[in-house]
Amino acid sequence: METFPLDEKFLEALRLAHLWHSGQYRKVADGEPETIPYLSHLLGVASIALEFGATQDEAIAALLHDALEDGPKNLEPDHSKRADKKEALRAEIESTFGAEVARLVSGATEETPLVNGKKAPWPQRKGEYLKKLVDTNDVQDASSLLVSASDKLHNARSILVDVLTAGNKAGRDAFFKRFNAGQEGTLQYYRLLVRAYQAAPGAKGHTRLNALFAELDRSVKALEDACEVNEQDVLSYPVLRQEAPEALFHQ
Repeated sequence: METFPLDEKFLEALRLAHLWHSGQYRKVADGEPETIPYLSHLLGVASIALEFGATQDEAIAALLHDALEDGPKNLEPDHSKRADKKEALRAEIESTFGAEVARLVSGATEETPLVNGKKAPWPQRKGEYLKKLVDTNDVQDASSLLVSASDKLHNARSILVDVLTAGNKAGRDAFFKRFNAGQEGTLQYYRLLVRAYQAAPGAKGHTRLNALFAELDRSVKALEDACEVNEQDVLSYPVLRQEAPEALFHQ
């Protein structure tokens, strides 16, 4: 009898995801009530990863992919101690689930150096991430790309639902105020993500992974249509022009 692909380790990952993100909600605009538990995103990312062929290690990494970014902030109110908390969480992930899961979670974490004690500006962080996806010297393997793209597809679908719910332009403008880069930066980043994944050296020959990228492309196209713009409009925005790889604008 074939062994079922998800065992007690996956259940433990579910428990830790709930623990580390307890009390955390999906982002809302100023003044709006927080109603959607952040765990819904983690479950959605793991579900997408499994639908596109994830192993248990990849599915666990999908569940825990935001732990090192949000866990320290959510669990440690003292800002000065959050770096220590991050390393403690990283060590717990490795001791509980192994080096491969720890590698995938670290790979999904923004590691851009702090600027004056704060995160680097949004365009710099996103530009660095896009460069990492297409880097031919430090290639992102198929497992890393699967976890990453599953995250981006779930986010794109969630944004699309909210944009469709917002309805008219005034509603969309109000919705996009919750994002650091507004509508233009958000749309451009997701369009460039599609192009970066499709160009990623580590994806070559992986049929289901490329099917995932195609699904992300369809969702981003639907999002652009809902915002009444097209791909060329989005690529013309200046937001990431100085930070993202130039080749992504000319595919």
